[in-house]
Amino acid sequence: MRTKSVRTSLAALTLAALAVTVAAPAEAGLRHHDRVYADSFGNLVIDSAAGYKRIIVGEGKLARQLSDYTSAGQPKVIYQDESDDISGEGDCYRPPVFVKGRSYMYGLSDGEMPELSPCR
Repeated sequence: MRTKSVRTSLAALTLAALAVTVAAPAEAGLRHHDRVYADSFGNLVIDSAAGYKRIIVGEGKLARQLSDYTSAGQPKVIYQDESDDISGEGDCYRPPVFVKGRSYMYGLSDGEMPELSPCR
């Protein structure tokens, strides 16, 4: 009886190892290239395939140019909206925020209400 459960366990372990072996090469190609993008603060973020991330402050405008450079040989991506400018106008409404309590810690005077960042 015990040998039957050992055989079943060994067969299950062999099948699991085979499944991992077959799936590993498919998983390997996902992180082959660097990923370059601009975050919401206007910084350039380079997420390397080697595992580290570089953030270059204030250079988000170079994201598309560097993305073209790092994805050489990849299929061309067509964007629906090609405008690169970020404007605060439009149908985006962001009401002011009431900071209660220690507003002096944020550099606000009495009765002053800060506005959130513009729409992106």
